Amino acid sequence: AVAVARHPAAAPVRFGTGLATDVAAELNDPLTPVLALGAVASAVVGSPVDALLVAAAMGLNAVVGGAQQFRGRRALAKLRDDERQRARRAGGRVVDARALRPGDRIELRTGDVVPADARLLTANDLEADESALTGESLPVAKQLDPVPGAPMAERSCLVFAGTTVVSGEGTAVVVAVGPETVAGRAVELATRTAAAVGIQARLQELTRRALPLTMLGGALVTGLAAIRGRQ
Repeated sequence: AVAVARHPAAAPVRFGTGLATDVAAELNDPLTPVLALGAVASAVVGSPVDALLVAAAMGLNAVVGGAQQFRGRRALAKLRDDERQRARRAGGRVVDARALRPGDRIELRTGDVVPADARLLTANDLEADESALTGESLPVAKQLDPVPGAPMAERSCLVFAGTTVVSGEGTAVVVAVGPETVAGRAVELATRTAAAVGIQARLQELTRRALPLTMLGGALVTGLAAIRGRQ
């Protein structure tokens, strides 16, 4: 019971990143060390304008990209907040959907947005629009027979948070709420930083190997330029 109480329905997803973190993530690019080293070398050999241009371009790109990521995360969080709705418990009493817990019984009617993932107990010509989750454009007819091991699009005995009842009515028992729902897990995955793959991963590996040599070459060029300047 204690574990259940920790998971209110429609609990907000906590985005563990702010604008500064998003900007820093934009700078976490294989070419950033190379460009930074080039800017430093330009400044040392007497080309401060070039160094400033490179630094400004890097900073502007990071700020713009980070701001876009930050706004996207906030917009996604706002969409989830806007989708919070009232839930109808068994018996017709309307409550805040965030108060639902696994094991609660809810009623579903035409036009309702499903407040949590739930297992159907009764269904009278119940159909749900699950296009937001599965991409299926047609309403899904619901029934009571269990379908163990079936893919999500074929779990006709379940209703999912965020989907809409387009016809019929029924009752169901809540099985998952908030971030534990299918929609909640999808949002959480969407906000995670994807691991580098493909060309980006190869560039990062190449940068790790070439950066020491690049720094050594830059130091040699800078030293030679300083010696020539003294002469």
